[in-house]
Amino acid sequence: MVNSGQSRLKIQTTLTPVLVALQALACGRSAERPSESQKDHPAYARSVSAIARRQAADDSVAVPGARSILLTEGAKSPRVLVLLHGLTDSPRQFEALAYLMHADGNTVYVPRLPRHALRGGNVGALSALTDQELLAAADSIVDEARGLGDSLVVVGLSMGATMGAWIAQEREVTRVVLIAPAIEPGRIPSMLDRPLIGLADHLPTIARASSPDTMRPDREAGFNLRAAAEIFELGSFVLREAASKAPRTRDIVVLVNASDRTVKESATEALAREWSRRGARVSLFELPDSLRLQHNIVDPIRGRVGGAAVLTLIRELTYGLPPTALVSRISIS
Repeated sequence: MVNSGQSRLKIQTTLTPVLVALQALACGRSAERPSESQKDHPAYARSVSAIARRQAADDSVAVPGARSILLTEGAKSPRVLVLLHGLTDSPRQFEALAYLMHADGNTVYVPRLPRHALRGGNVGALSALTDQELLAAADSIVDEARGLGDSLVVVGLSMGATMGAWIAQEREVTRVVLIAPAIEPGRIPSMLDRPLIGLADHLPTIARASSPDTMRPDREAGFNLRAAAEIFELGSFVLREAASKAPRTRDIVVLVNASDRTVKESATEALAREWSRRGARVSLFELPDSLRLQHNIVDPIRGRVGGAAVLTLIRELTYGLPPTALVSRISIS
């Protein structure tokens, strides 16, 4: 059951100053400090080099501050966390969480996803995004992160969670945490999903730009129908694959949001049931409608609960801990 509002307020109040302090501490030290131990761990050195190449490519095309993030102490760690951001966003979406989890002793990697946060770009530029591009990015990101530590946990939000669902189905990692994955669009009857997604994929660019946020030039303000269709195409592929074979990852955590109208909760639950039916350990949690949280629960935060309480929840799910607040568990048996 959902814990009391008093408990949530206590979490927010006590954790927020800690978050600020941890971020300041982490920012004050090298995030990518070289180490002699790299000579003893060639896989680690290869991962760092691959991510450095990605960051160099980011710097050539992305707005300042939007490059892929790597937080490491210069050697392999027991646990590596990969955080995959959502549509129209950038690695900055997970920046606070990344520093918090790095302070816990983890190596953290937050890649910039294809065609996002480009200099001079806008939401219309995302029309070139394809499901195959997202699939290939998910595959390469796992390869890049694999050598950074012993266990690998992938966390994704929305588009990033759809990529995470593909990783759970096709790649073997320690755990995958999916936050509001885009498997099917919300507000549309399931029988119409496929034809509408197929139609949107072949239409001219349909994008709606919003007023840009001068404080976040890394975020493409607005919505792009064709890009969304490609994400749902990938989600549909994962759902079909899950119906025919077991996922390679055996520990999967799913978080849905009852007040979310952007994606269809029932489709995500169907995917969780397919995975569970084929032997994976699947935990499904729901944020209640009473919290009035939007689809993007990480950034920006709106509603009755947000900020540190949400970060605490994601942190617990990432570490495989029972959540202490906000959510209820949904049976998928």
